[in-house]
Amino acid sequence: MKKILITGASGFIGKALCQGLGRTAGITGVYHKNRPLDLPSVHLESLDLTDSVSAFHLCRQIVPDVVIHCAAIAHQHPGSVDKAAYFKVNSESTQRLAKAACEANPGVTFIFLSSVSVYGESHLKIPVSETHACRPTSDYGLSKLDAEQHLTALANTHDDNRSFILRLAPAYDREWSVNLDRRVLAPFNAAYIKFGTGLQQMSALARPNLVDFIKFLITHTDQEPPGARIFNVCDAESYTFTRIIHAFGKSALKPSRPVLPVPLSFVFGLSRFLGRLSPGRREWLHAGYEKLASSLVFDNDKMLGTGFKPAHSLEAIFLNG
Repeated sequence: MKKILITGASGFIGKALCQGLGRTAGITGVYHKNRPLDLPSVHLESLDLTDSVSAFHLCRQIVPDVVIHCAAIAHQHPGSVDKAAYFKVNSESTQRLAKAACEANPGVTFIFLSSVSVYGESHLKIPVSETHACRPTSDYGLSKLDAEQHLTALANTHDDNRSFILRLAPAYDREWSVNLDRRVLAPFNAAYIKFGTGLQQMSALARPNLVDFIKFLITHTDQEPPGARIFNVCDAESYTFTRIIHAFGKSALKPSRPVLPVPLSFVFGLSRFLGRLSPGRREWLHAGYEKLASSLVFDNDKMLGTGFKPAHSLEAIFLNG
């Protein structure tokens, strides 16, 4: 039985991993402030990962075979989290944990949850593959990319280390779908909004697909050569905004609301006007327009090439879940 360390055990993804893996493996779940509930088969540890001494002590105590690093500061509105905080938690803590895990077990497998935010939003060649240039426009994206680069360097200097860097598309599940809501729902859920034709496509990631893929990686990790590998992780196919509206409209979990068409020219003008009023948020506002006006699809051929097949789709989650 592999010993698995999961950070962010109280979070949206970390808790689901603890629940999905806890029955079949020796799991230690790390949380910071809020002790997760309903994890009877998981050994839980409270730990501040910015404390390097505690991280090294925990890894020496557990000697994990696999580390799944979910803990992070999530993408926030501009100004709500400063750049130093993003880098301290998302990059520096990741580096320390990876080094601690390698020191405790040179053959450890380190799975890092990164984000498609590392690519940025402009000058993208659709579908975006793992070899695409990374031009993050947010401090969050910059901190994730910095962590990726240090993990790759560490894996390349340790002969037995395997690192999997997972660039996650916007994640969702039945009880949490903010990443989809903001593309199609008006404030206060007053209506569905169809921006332009509504045929813009986006990649998204059902949480159970991510859990299943990580299970797959853990099962097949011994077949992979040492070093770092990067995967875009998303559902089998992308979704148009119209398809999201249709699925939401048929779901008992979402409100039944009218669909209001909004011209993209209006959104463009509004984003530029607000950007001039608030220079500190200009880049974020412009990036928001790009997400609404353009397709943002990520190439998942590399993930599918492992033999893994995502079982869940938008409709499976909201209509059949």
